[in-house]
Amino acid sequence: MDVFLTPEQLDLRRDVRQWLDQAYPPERVAQMELDEEYPDDFYRECGARGWAALPVPAAYGGRDGTVTDLCVFVEEVGKTSISLSTLYITAAIFGAHALEICGSDAQRENYLPLVARGETRFALAMSEPGAGSDFAGMEATAQRVDGGWRIDGVKGPISGAERADVIICAARTSTDPESRQRGISLFLVDQGSSGLRHERRGFPAMRGLMVDDVHLEAVVVPDQNMLGNEGEGWLNLSKLMDPERIANAAQAVGVAQAAVDLAVDYARQRRQYGKPIAGFQAVAHPLAESQAEIAAARLLVFGAARKRDVEGPCPMEASMAKTFANNVAMRAADRALQTAGAFGYEAESPFMRRFLEARGCELGGGTSQIQRNIISRHMGLGR
Repeated sequence: MDVFLTPEQLDLRRDVRQWLDQAYPPERVAQMELDEEYPDDFYRECGARGWAALPVPAAYGGRDGTVTDLCVFVEEVGKTSISLSTLYITAAIFGAHALEICGSDAQRENYLPLVARGETRFALAMSEPGAGSDFAGMEATAQRVDGGWRIDGVKGPISGAERADVIICAARTSTDPESRQRGISLFLVDQGSSGLRHERRGFPAMRGLMVDDVHLEAVVVPDQNMLGNEGEGWLNLSKLMDPERIANAAQAVGVAQAAVDLAVDYARQRRQYGKPIAGFQAVAHPLAESQAEIAAARLLVFGAARKRDVEGPCPMEASMAKTFANNVAMRAADRALQTAGAFGYEAESPFMRRFLEARGCELGGGTSQIQRNIISRHMGLGR
């Protein structure tokens, strides 16, 4: 159901699908996850083919892509692997949108052309071991020193931080007894900075991208590496969350579609009682229901993306798209795994990988419970 898509977006979808099918067939993705192989060649190709330039303004060598363009791209990549799609979200979307939202002219001129060429990758260090959903409860601090800021704390889990060139790090620069959201600032921390180290987290999926805790021990950054104004980190990150959550939702739609496609292929080949199990309603009906749910989720994602493109910030619609698409993906992956039975339950089966990827989509970028809090507040409920 492509009612929202232009001919150019349909061409983008086709080109991405054709390249991924050739460069990342299922057996390569499985080996990449098993070996924890970082997909350098994927991001290099994004640069070479102009895909990394999608979220970058044309003035900096980009393609002035819309959030809808990004959703088309991310959904297709998510069908192949969320190690790849999350790499793109963190490396390109976080960096380009954060710089566009609150970067200085010098920061934009320095970084955005590099993002467009696929030569610089970003990661976003918001969460902390003790402050995930409660972002304002962060304990990382930034204190003024001669010529800059000293950052101390632990951020995590952070996707892609280990191989990012620049980490956008949130830290508290002051406290306000009337609001925990005030006093948070953002900083650009270069990979290789003295006092910066990574500790790998042992996640069962997305092993190709790698997820880390980021330790900052007396990391000093110059004044010009503050991203946005001092104390406005919460405000700026809230503006960044719409594109992230809508992209997460598109990624989840891709995972859901891939899971159902896997199950359909398996059901056509697996025979029981003398015929393919696809002929049994107990197998076919759950997959049919998921296919309908995926179509609805895709329309909701494109609707939220279109609203963001035309009207600007849309936190309620972004949260609706994310929580609905995440839940649809979980149901689709569960039904697909059930279709495959014991084979689906094997640790390295493609069905188990899709199930774990769907769960990862739901946990990243704010859980479904947090999204429902946001939706209900915009409905006039709660506090």
